[in-house]
Amino acid sequence: MKKVRVLVVQYKPIYLDIKANLEKIKRILRKYSFFKPQLVIFPEYALTGPLYGYYDLAFQDDNAVFKELSLLAKNFNLNLIPGSFVRKIGVKKYNSSCFINLEGKILDFYDKQYLWSSEKKFLEKGNKLTIFNTSLGKIVIQICADLHSSKLSDSYRQIKPDLIINLAMWSQEDIKSCAKIIPANIEFNQTEILTKARAIENRAYTVFCNFADSLEIKAKTGRIYQETSIGGSMIINPYGEIIAKTDNHKEQILFAELDLTKSHWSKYNY
Repeated sequence: MKKVRVLVVQYKPIYLDIKANLEKIKRILRKYSFFKPQLVIFPEYALTGPLYGYYDLAFQDDNAVFKELSLLAKNFNLNLIPGSFVRKIGVKKYNSSCFINLEGKILDFYDKQYLWSSEKKFLEKGNKLTIFNTSLGKIVIQICADLHSSKLSDSYRQIKPDLIINLAMWSQEDIKSCAKIIPANIEFNQTEILTKARAIENRAYTVFCNFADSLEIKAKTGRIYQETSIGGSMIINPYGEIIAKTDNHKEQILFAELDLTKSHWSKYNY
């Protein structure tokens, strides 16, 4: 294991426009190439925004978008986590992500296991723990509400990942789903506390990569939903300390060099 240069992109997707998002991602990779990042991370639904019924934009595994993403990773000589997307396998659809290495090879896919309420109407939940064995170390990907699951996090114990990455579309409007009066800052508190908890309990660096700004999401019914990011993208070290965090909900990047030799600092399993 070694030091790894990581670029986290708090990113606003261009709604329902895959081509425009690919071009925007390319511009970002070029803009920050002077950092020479070894791993670049984008948030949940970075390629489309949430689909809310527009599932003609779901990707099959042979979709040309993966070729485009693979070329970006290869041309910029970096490992890429391109956010999440809706992936179609047969008649089933999943909220998925993937890891693309610097040779442009997709190592595998991960399917979100803990779906948000609106996703449960359209998507299947994943049931497989995916470990990405990379040249950087062992990496696991979570997607948004997966962060809540101590059960999922506990399943990492035997794997001992060096890096845990959560891709999120965590919005201020999520508070409206609560049936009782709760603190107005609950979304900010829980993402930071849970990300720290996942880092400490697995003794691994943990990244929370959120989307940016706000989106107007149009459902098939014609109803418009506002999604406003809470921001809060962060990198936590294995001791639960914040080493980098965005200071608002607008588009920003985080860059840090992670010393993965600090992972797994305790010899005890508990």
